[in-house]
Amino acid sequence: MGRKGRGRREAGTARGRRGRRKGKAGAMDEAKKDRRVKYTTMALKGALVQLMADEHISKISVKSICELADINRSTFYAHFDDQYALLHYIEREVMGNIKQYLEKQDYNDNQAISFQVLHGILEYVRENADLFRALLSENCEPGIQREIMNFSQIISFRVSEKYDDRIHEYLAVYGSTGCISLLQKWMRDGMVESTTEIAEFILQILYSGMSSFE
Repeated sequence: MGRKGRGRREAGTARGRRGRRKGKAGAMDEAKKDRRVKYTTMALKGALVQLMADEHISKISVKSICELADINRSTFYAHFDDQYALLHYIEREVMGNIKQYLEKQDYNDNQAISFQVLHGILEYVRENADLFRALLSENCEPGIQREIMNFSQIISFRVSEKYDDRIHEYLAVYGSTGCISLLQKWMRDGMVESTTEIAEFILQILYSGMSSFE
């Protein structure tokens, strides 16, 4: 093979090596970018949850979130429009995690939610106690609390066909408010009872009523 042929082959090999190096460098840059985004989001979520321990979401500013998270405001606005957008991001993340437990539900059960599924959700609550203290507190938007409870189907009743939709709505409001208050007290008191005890307690109240404790 002539010198020109060898030269072209060597040049092609060099270009291939450079292309592979650029590909690896690009993948590494993307991985670093992903890590930065994850860290930023985690820091902002943690800051909001911490601030909501003392202040209502409406009183929390983007500035205070950024100061606590040690992140500049331009970075915040690259991800979220305001503190409410961050809160709703957290809500969607929570619902996504709850959904994983609901997918294990056997809908042939007589109850709307099984002990196994409810116990799993309560374990998730216990492991993320600070987050749920914020979401279930008076410092959060009430609508978010109801959405989480309704989505998790904890207060989904099987109502006889002889009752209309209004009765179903009353039962849902009653169950939702009761469960939120129960979980608030459980977390406020330091989660003394086990998740097993709380799951059994909730199911007994929902499906057997107060008279079952007589």
